[in-house]
Amino acid sequence: MSYGWAGNSLEIDLSQGKIEKKQNDTKLYEAFLGGKGIGSKILWDRVPPQVEAFSSDNLLILATGVLTGTPVPSGSHGCICFKSPQTGLISYSNMGGFWAVELKSAGYDTVVISGKASSPVYLWINNDEIEIRDASHLRGKDTIETARIIKGELNNGRVQVICIGPAGENKVHIASIEHPMTGDSAARTGPGAVMGDKNLKAIAIHGTKDINIARSPEFMELCEVVFQKSGQLRESLEPEGWCAMMMAGWDTAFFGNADDKQPPQPEFEDYEKKNLDFLKKYLVRETGCYNCTVRCQAWLHLPEATYYYPRCESFAFSLGCKIPDLVFSLKCCNLCVRYGLDIVSTARTIAFAIDLYQQGILTSEEVDGMRLEHGNAEVAFTLIEKIAQRKGFGDILANGTYQAARVIGKGAEKHTHLVKKQDISPDFFILSPGSALSLATNDRLDSHSMITSAISPDMWALPRDAYIKGGWWLYPAEYEKYLTDDYLASYNGIAELTYYGENVKIITDLAGLCWWWTGFLNYTAIKADTIISLISHATGMDIDEAKAISIASRTRALMRANDVRLWLRKKDDIAPEILFDREPTRRQQQLGFTKLDRDKFSGQLEKYYELRGWNSQGVPTAETLDELGLDDVRQDLEERGFYKDE
Repeated sequence: MSYGWAGNSLEIDLSQGKIEKKQNDTKLYEAFLGGKGIGSKILWDRVPPQVEAFSSDNLLILATGVLTGTPVPSGSHGCICFKSPQTGLISYSNMGGFWAVELKSAGYDTVVISGKASSPVYLWINNDEIEIRDASHLRGKDTIETARIIKGELNNGRVQVICIGPAGENKVHIASIEHPMTGDSAARTGPGAVMGDKNLKAIAIHGTKDINIARSPEFMELCEVVFQKSGQLRESLEPEGWCAMMMAGWDTAFFGNADDKQPPQPEFEDYEKKNLDFLKKYLVRETGCYNCTVRCQAWLHLPEATYYYPRCESFAFSLGCKIPDLVFSLKCCNLCVRYGLDIVSTARTIAFAIDLYQQGILTSEEVDGMRLEHGNAEVAFTLIEKIAQRKGFGDILANGTYQAARVIGKGAEKHTHLVKKQDISPDFFILSPGSALSLATNDRLDSHSMITSAISPDMWALPRDAYIKGGWWLYPAEYEKYLTDDYLASYNGIAELTYYGENVKIITDLAGLCWWWTGFLNYTAIKADTIISLISHATGMDIDEAKAISIASRTRALMRANDVRLWLRKKDDIAPEILFDREPTRRQQQLGFTKLDRDKFSGQLEKYYELRGWNSQGVPTAETLDELGLDDVRQDLEERGFYKDE
């Protein structure tokens, strides 16, 4: 009997129409736990560097966490792993909702999808009955329509559907995979494009099996402790909290395409009040993922439609297009969900295009006769559709800002703000040295790894001492010494905080938990020691903090090794140039932010490499790989000459 894990995996070859159920390799799952750990190992073993993103040999891997589907609050997440068409690197995208729980309840920890179907298909996973079904009738349908049609065909209200829209079908590089009936997305770095390239329209899942827990009394007692700590997380999302989420950063984040301007203060204040009134009038109900009391999602009913409002990054359209209007933001996000597009990359790409037009780099003739200007909602709506359908100028933008700039030329590259070929979020958090370092070094722009320590001291929800003593801070006591009054200016402890915070987030991902609960905003309901104990009780394994950190480091080193044998080097571990060159806005300065210091940042990068056990070029050393049990990875890098100059 398997504890914690379901114990089985699926192999699906779409080219041959072959389905195979396999029993898990126990040692593999104990070494990587789940999620992106398992996914990165499979990609290392089976997708060599020469395989292109749009190849039948590229894999699309669905991987649940070791705690996914258990009674742990927030245990709803799964990870989708693949080689990205946007960056050319090994990537992953996490998604909550109910799909991963349903997959594990069907008896599977992992689904590995290879090949390409000759015509559109969808998968139907119903416990032990697996089918590859025709999806020709779903071609061109948006994600919400697709999910409704499939649920109707299967006549099962419990079926959970993840699917792509027209953007994925058209292999738009910033296409997402949507869980449309819950409002969750796997969006960053183009998983929807890989799914579309495989002619896979959707995956429908239904499961009724139990997940066994090794030490259930201890496990349930700890779950109750976690649940009791959820109150302040929940309180942060009262109407005022929702207002802050929906207009977050309007006066502090990047405006337009990260230009020097900031919105007029009266306009911002009016926008905040309008949003609060809007929510009180149109908020129908709050909802959330499996077994979560926080309920960070909202359904809003307006006269013309009912909208799901996504979290956090939704404000990217308002910022990028300079339109402080909640209905505009709702409509943009709804279009992205329906077409299956990454909200952040789509918003930033549109902001980039408007900037180029305003700078005179793009002409009206080059953009299909449009006048690209700020404050014009129709420009955004039109470009979203053009990107999704690859129509006209949208075909250039569909490959993301990095590739679009190189097609456009004429100095367009100077107007991009990217890390590892990916558009950055407009969050003001990246102005912090800690978040900037996390952004620069991470394997998939997870700047939020540092969010609880990266924000300005002026933004703590409680006085600092009360915040730490109340048990809400992510880090152990020995890290408190770094939170001095000159924290943002001194860069003191940035590498150490980044290293530890990143490890915690990796463990969170491997467990299948939500970042909200583990220090996403101001409160931390589940700390590292709690996650480790939950994993131990669920699986029966004896895991202490040292072993958990080793598992996290193993996953991190493996993903890094996979990327360095593609194209990643030290020169790519850098924050956008604008953070070093541009003075922060007045409001950003009031919060304590300054432009990044190149020398201090470089010193912290070197310290981070040292903590990770990487060499001066950011390559995991042979000694590190051997210590982590990755001797096969070390041998591969040796054969490719990565250590010849050492």
